[in-house]
Amino acid sequence: MVPKGQSFCDKHEAMNEQRKANYKASLDQRSQTVAGKQVRRDHQAYYNHVRRDKEANTFYHTKQWQSVRDYVYARDMATCQVCGNAVTDRKIVDHIHPLKVSNEERLSQDNLWTLCYRCHNIKTNLEESIKEQSNGVNKLKHISREWWQKAIKEKII
Repeated sequence: MVPKGQSFCDKHEAMNEQRKANYKASLDQRSQTVAGKQVRRDHQAYYNHVRRDKEANTFYHTKQWQSVRDYVYARDMATCQVCGNAVTDRKIVDHIHPLKVSNEERLSQDNLWTLCYRCHNIKTNLEESIKEQSNGVNKLKHISREWWQKAIKEKII
């Protein structure tokens, strides 16, 4: 039987962890190749052109944003502020209060932090589920950095 909240029984959980580790290693190796880098660039271009809204895309290409992003990335020493992993692939600097709900804080260094892909994806999914709640936009404007850290860590474990 599989315990509630788990995807595998205790016997097969270790095998699943090894499978995930092997997969991540293959992604890391692939991302270092010329073809892997091109796939990533193509994906980012597609995302910017099709998925991201035009206003946000314009903002993320400004010199002001790039300067603040570089500062925050250096301030956080290229380390995810939730799990502590090094962020070396790309500079993922995230808005604690999302850009769409708190535009006035878009360049505030107090509203920015460095996250790894995993923690950023978890936070984005949580933001989407909160936004769907009643008064969700207002909730997103007021969630603290500490609350996000706790919520994301709970999803990692």
